[in-house]
Amino acid sequence: MNPEDFYNPKVIDDFELCGISANTAKGGDTVKVIEKMFISSLDEHFEQFATNLLSQVTGGNPGASLNSIYVLIKPDRKAYVYSTYPFGNTVFLKNAVKQHRVVFESNVADITSVFFKDDVIDLNPQSGDRLIWLFRKNWNFGLFFDFSGKLDADEILNELGFYYRRMSYLSTYLFLEDTNNFNEMICDGWFPFVSLIGDGMDKIQLYYKSEKKDRLTIECFIDSFDKEKIEGITARWWGNTQFNKKKKIIEAGISSFLLGTEDGYVNAVKNLATELEGILRVSFHDDYSRKPTTKELKEYITNKGKDKYSSIGSLCFPEKFLEYLTEYIFRGFDVESGVLPESRHSVAHGVGEDSIYSKEFALKLILTFDNIYFFMGNR
Repeated sequence: MNPEDFYNPKVIDDFELCGISANTAKGGDTVKVIEKMFISSLDEHFEQFATNLLSQVTGGNPGASLNSIYVLIKPDRKAYVYSTYPFGNTVFLKNAVKQHRVVFESNVADITSVFFKDDVIDLNPQSGDRLIWLFRKNWNFGLFFDFSGKLDADEILNELGFYYRRMSYLSTYLFLEDTNNFNEMICDGWFPFVSLIGDGMDKIQLYYKSEKKDRLTIECFIDSFDKEKIEGITARWWGNTQFNKKKKIIEAGISSFLLGTEDGYVNAVKNLATELEGILRVSFHDDYSRKPTTKELKEYITNKGKDKYSSIGSLCFPEKFLEYLTEYIFRGFDVESGVLPESRHSVAHGVGEDSIYSKEFALKLILTFDNIYFFMGNR
């Protein structure tokens, strides 16, 4: 048996479909035709779109049992309809992984693209192909089609990766697209840190969806960062030159945090708040050979994140990190008016009140360090 026969596509010899009508029209009238589109099952028109389009390739009503289908239409109008097909995605990992080892959702920092290829067959779209792809992720569906004939093989997998990533982390995106949620998180010192993607962000969402009434939710979340989890985060830092130069000092702060005592949290905050800025300043100087302003420091690390996680809608939200640094980590203080917030400046200048030297603030600093590591990368 030929291994390619496993995928066994249905072949339609003359597939003429060129789009979906955007409005009702009589014969002789003009109508707008949608040639390319992505729609999810959250859209009220999804069922109508999906039924009308997919019935053309399945030959009946597909709604009862269809969860996934992949249709490649070649320039000669021959359509290959796959109910089974190879699939994978390209991701940024939080930790190193060896070839042929399992990857867990908690290992993934971001999804950048998808592919339809394995060792048996290559079903990746080629330039000039037309395409239909229905997929299910969790309890939602995504449907993409492109009948334009202008598909670009170099770009399409990244574009499909954008849609797949959104559906994979839909609850997180919907939560963060509510400006009030994002603003309130930043004000409180929380952020969709890289460490929390697929591994804790759901607890943050639950806390804010309950309007912060259930303090136990956030306390249990903070307590989940035990010795094993913290060391799993910090172990990756030392591959970066700037972090490695400060390893002895940073590890002293981490060790203080892991003591689990009030004294330990005080020492952790004192250590980490100042070393965080130090790493940024040394890295900036290495790149530009001059002293930066605080504004330049914040923009410097944010731009590094934008360069690394450049795909639109990245799960790492580099464009929002500048706001987080400004409104929380580097927030100013005013002794005269009694504005003494949790921030690097309050700690470094010795004006912070006792209450800010907490396990929660120390953890936020560790997670911020981790985001800076991911934005800088190993160099």
